[in-house]
Amino acid sequence: MTVSTKVDVIDAVLGLDSSSPVHALRERRAKLKHFTQTSYEAAFTPSDPGNFSFAMRAALAARMAGLWRSAELHAHYKELLEERGSTPGLQAIADPGVVPEGDERLATILAHVDLVTLKPREATRANIEALYAVGLDDRDIVTLAGLIAFVNYQVLVVAGVKMLRDN
Repeated sequence: MTVSTKVDVIDAVLGLDSSSPVHALRERRAKLKHFTQTSYEAAFTPSDPGNFSFAMRAALAARMAGLWRSAELHAHYKELLEERGSTPGLQAIADPGVVPEGDERLATILAHVDLVTLKPREATRANIEALYAVGLDDRDIVTLAGLIAFVNYQVLVVAGVKMLRDN
């Protein structure tokens, strides 16, 4: 079970209120907006986070948003990371320019996140095998794939809605 947030994240990060014409446009696709928000909730507040803590999920999302240079989402996920229990190590993960040394498991996860975010066509079965080799299991890999897919989708939606808002 996920915990429902009362505020739509995309509306919030873009400062869209009920008087905004872009907000009204998004409401015309209320079902899509709802499914996007519930996907967010499922990705970031599942009832059982497994081996990816709530804070780690926020750090990875901040990293992806940073790779895309999505300032609004990067700030949102950094704030979420603070709420979820930030540490210096998680702050480093959230920075797309940092590759923490000395932790092969983490380095492999971050390399996979960065690859699938920036060059998804280059991802191969070997990348998945590398995740298995550092101890991730099927559930972890599916969790990571879902998180990567959602955040990258969300970044694109935010970019599109931002263009509508600003033009």
